[in-house]
Formats: sequence, structure tokens, C-alpha cells
Amino acid sequence: MTFDGKRILVLCGRPFVLTGVLIGLMACSVDDASQGGEGGALETARAAVSAAATPSMLHTQNRSIVNASGSVVALRGFNLGAWMTFEKWMSPMDSGSLVDDYAVIQKLDSRFGVATEQSLIKAYQQAWLTTTDLDNVKNAGYNALRVPVWYGDFYAIANISNSGWRADAFDMLDWLVSNAASRGIYVIIDMHGVVGGQGNSDSTGHANQNLYWNDDNNKGNTAWMWWQIASHFKGNSTVAGYDLINEPTGAPNTQAVWDAYNSLYSSIRSADPDHMIFMEGAFGNWNWDMLPPPSQYGFTNVVYEMHEYQFNGTEAQVRSGTDHQVTDFNNHASWNVPGYVGEFNDFGYPGAWTYTKNAYDNAGLSWTMWAYKSTSALNPNHWGWYGPTSWKTTPNISTDSSSAIQSAWQQWQTSSAFAKDTSLGL
Repeated sequence: MTFDGKRILVLCGRPFVLTGVLIGLMACSVDDASQGGEGGALETARAAVSAAATPSMLHTQNRSIVNASGSVVALRGFNLGAWMTFEKWMSPMDSGSLVDDYAVIQKLDSRFGVATEQSLIKAYQQAWLTTTDLDNVKNAGYNALRVPVWYGDFYAIANISNSGWRADAFDMLDWLVSNAASRGIYVIIDMHGVVGGQGNSDSTGHANQNLYWNDDNNKGNTAWMWWQIASHFKGNSTVAGYDLINEPTGAPNTQAVWDAYNSLYSSIRSADPDHMIFMEGAFGNWNWDMLPPPSQYGFTNVVYEMHEYQFNGTEAQVRSGTDHQVTDFNNHASWNVPGYVGEFNDFGYPGAWTYTKNAYDNAGLSWTMWAYKSTSALNPNHWGWYGPTSWKTTPNISTDSSSAIQSAWQQWQTSSAFAKDTSLGL
């Protein structure tokens, strides 16, 4: 098919030791048909997604993402926020005083032991996201899911070292990738929380740290984590690529971010030469100039990623933010790098959602909105494509029994507790 003048197929080193840590080569929318609104090429795109087989391996070609046949693939979909990285404001994490994923795991470990803690967290994850959710994404014509993860998904929080690597580190990601594959959905693995933390936000999984930038052990353990992830998913065509560090807002300066990206890029490439690598300009001025021309470091097969939020903005300001993303992408056309808006939200402005989708699609930008589902408010809830229809129980991790915690978390399945927010037009 053709869209905006392009042929589009939407298929909706050697390791060494640093401070005792083995690392890998560090140095040296499509609319839902029921909503209507676009028609034409995008209607055809919906049909292509519905008929999609296992996705083929993606790579970059100039300013586009293409599949193994060389057809342009526009990634469009959602973030799986609060699935593998708790965020209290948008999930039933805890009704008590715990502030982040780390605190929840620490409390569960101390109360019930590591085995029960891990079983409880997995019960939550298996309820929060099911194959019904993946069917929702596929059936609405979308083809991409960005999954935020953090170091606590891979390391035991009490032993962040090679020996602390979790035996179940890939269980849930493997489940997602396998079930996404059969539905023609790509998965972007997004490191929301590096070891030590790249900022103070609870979204890193461990709030108020920001200890990554000046600690070689944290850097080494993060690089080895990415090396393990890349080794595990090498050759898996359902994985679109690796998002190195989410919103590195705690960096002391821009050069520190570029150095980190270069190091992590090298670590991944030592294990996996083929997958795309996503690098974020979501810090500092939050624009393309926060990133280097790829030729400066010899980056290949990379995608540059931005995030777009106009908090407390008017609808006009939200639309202006969208226009800025398009203009910024086009102003850097000479870099020959595909653009991806990895997170965005147009809040309670239905017209802005349609405007943004059309603008990004017409510009050739891939995108994933934040987020697939959220408990920040009852439906309609612009923070989630799906919002809760009523309030279920949020457990108190510090006082409830393990069975009560599990029972409460399991109430939050999409099919029984949520409905689509149709006001978004997604």
C-alpha cells in the first residue's frame, strides 16, 4: 500500500571485567475501525495488521524503519506502563506508604521471603496484562508495544551482581514476545530504570537515587544487563529493538548521556549486531539537539526517540507540541535517522489526539502513547487507553496477608475492571 507517498507495510567483542563486573565490550495507528475518522490508506493498514504473521526483523533505512523485505513499517501503539515497573499513581501497587517498585519488593521479601515475593509480583503481572489485552491491540490495528523494565526485573535487589541474576529474569518478557509474535505486534524493550537510577523519579523503579552517572559498578552492571538482554533476544524478529535509558534527566551534563549511550550501544552490539537501538533525547531541552549526529560515534541502525508532554497545557499548546516534534524531526533530516515519539499524551482533548496521530503519521514518525491502561482515574481516563470502570481493592503491602495481596492484585484484569476510553479516538 502507499501512504503519504511511501510504500508502507504495517505489521500490526569480547567481554572484559570492570570493577569485578563482567560486561560486554564497553569501551575501547492506525485507528480502531469502530472509531472511524481517517479511512483510506489507514483502513487498508488496519487490514494488513489483522492479517499479519510473525513480524519480520526490522532495521533502519535512512529516515525510515523497514522490515526484511525493505517495506516501511510505521510503529504505532502503546506503552505497557505499570506492568513490569510499578508506578503508584497509575497502578494498584500499594494503598499504604510505599513509594516505588523497590520498596514493594523489599517489604515483600522481609515479610514473606523472596520466593513468595516473586510469586506475588508475577501474579500481578499475569493479571495486569493478558492475551486479551494483546488481542485488543491487534484488533484495533496497532502493531507496537513499548515495555518499561527496570533492573529489579533482572537482578535480585539484594545482590546486584552476576551471581544475583534472576533465574526467572526473562519469563514475562518471553511470554510477551511469544504472544505478540503470533499477533504481528512488535515489542520495544525500554530500560526505565538502570542500576543506580538515572534520575530521582519513582518511574526508575527506585526513587531518589540518581547514582548511575558517577559509579562504575552501576555502569558495569547496567551494561552487563543489556548484554544479557541482547544475547537472549538476538535474532528474535518480534523484538523491534532496545531503548537504552528512559529519560536520563539526572545526568550531570549532555556528554555524560552520550558517553552512556556509546558504552551501552557497544555492549549490546558485542552480543547482537542486528536489532535497532533507540536513544532518547528526553532530557535537558527534550529535543533532537540533545543527541549527537550518529556519525560522531559511528552509530548504525539507531532510532532517535523523543517524548512529548504539555502538562497543564491548553489544547492549542498540546497541538503546538506536536508540531514541534514534526518540525524538529524534519530539521534533522540530514542525520538520516528515523524518529520515534516513544511517549506522548494529549490529555482530555479528543481533537488533539486525532491531530497528533495524523501529524506523526504524515511526517513518518513512529509513536507509542502513554499508556495502554492506567488507574489514575475512573474512565474516561486519558492516561490510559483503558481506564477502570470501578475501584477494585488496592492491597496494603505492609499489613495484608500474602493471599489478600494476591487476591487484590488479581482483580485488576482489563476484561473485568476496565473499559476503553473512546474519547481518545484511538
